[in-house]
Amino acid sequence: MKNIMKITIIMVSSLLVACTTFSQKIEAPKLDSAIVKADRLIETDTRVFFKNVESLIVYSQGEIIFEKYYNGFNKDSLHQIQSQTKSIVALLMGIAIDKRYVKSENELVSHYFPDYFNKNDELKSTVTIRDLLTMSAGFEWEEMLPFNDPKNDNINMFNSRNWLNYSLSRPMAKKPFTEFKYNSGCPMIVAGIIEKATKMKLDEFAKKYLFDPLGIVKYRWLKDSTGFCHAGGGLFLKPMDMIKIGVLVMDKGKWKNHQLISEDWIKKATSSYMSTSFDISFYGYFWWIRDRRTMGKTTKVLSAEGAGGQKLYIFPEYKLIVAFTEHNYTTPQVSPIFIEESVLPLLK
Repeated sequence: MKNIMKITIIMVSSLLVACTTFSQKIEAPKLDSAIVKADRLIETDTRVFFKNVESLIVYSQGEIIFEKYYNGFNKDSLHQIQSQTKSIVALLMGIAIDKRYVKSENELVSHYFPDYFNKNDELKSTVTIRDLLTMSAGFEWEEMLPFNDPKNDNINMFNSRNWLNYSLSRPMAKKPFTEFKYNSGCPMIVAGIIEKATKMKLDEFAKKYLFDPLGIVKYRWLKDSTGFCHAGGGLFLKPMDMIKIGVLVMDKGKWKNHQLISEDWIKKATSSYMSTSFDISFYGYFWWIRDRRTMGKTTKVLSAEGAGGQKLYIFPEYKLIVAFTEHNYTTPQVSPIFIEESVLPLLK
């Protein structure tokens, strides 16, 4: 397929981007230069991980300043966003709470699935929606294993063809809300709660309350034999539509002067609850949070992350969003290198 690409680089004449009272400064010419360098590496470097980049989009101070697609992909190509799906499911739970379909994230899961969460298991009966959202429900679960490992619960769940039932049926290993344990079954249960509470399928609820308002019209979900959406990694979106999700979160739930999600929920979703077993990150409600030290100060970086290099980075203080799609499942990912070596040094 012939490469189709669109590049938009907005150069500013002043040294600094005009910032609002509440945003920090970033030197636009240096950011432009970093982007051009990254683009050149992706286009010309022969190392396989650069060849596996599919898109790069940068949004700064209210504008798309760079948008490009690689290796046969174009602006209309759908990408499986993998576990970034979880971050979107967290937003959908926020909407369900805002609209009073669900009382709060502190509600017991047993209210929705009493056959699976009951007094027969004291620990399991205390699991809340919050525990699911923070990956701290305490279930017995292992997925940080090779795909062909028979103990990999994520693969076993997928192969079960009834993803919600598999997730609900897991026994307990720990007291809830005491330890982070990455678990792709947790968003399945959250999705199941949304469906029970709203009496709508997850994809229908997402379309009505999130995708339609954002103008997201082209997408698809993986579904199991029961028609249940894969809430842990089965959503396919266009990269530019993932940027819309980033803008919505960065603007505290507001989109074009409409409050789609309450500011209170966005604050909760992007607050740190659990230190994770991955690098220096903390975990919110299916969102990753890192406090990065740069140029003598600490800045908060939010991210929605999926396997293979599907990354959405949000720098709220700088009104900056960087989005990558890649196919680097067994090879190094480009986006963390770009953030570490090219973006963080520019933040003042």
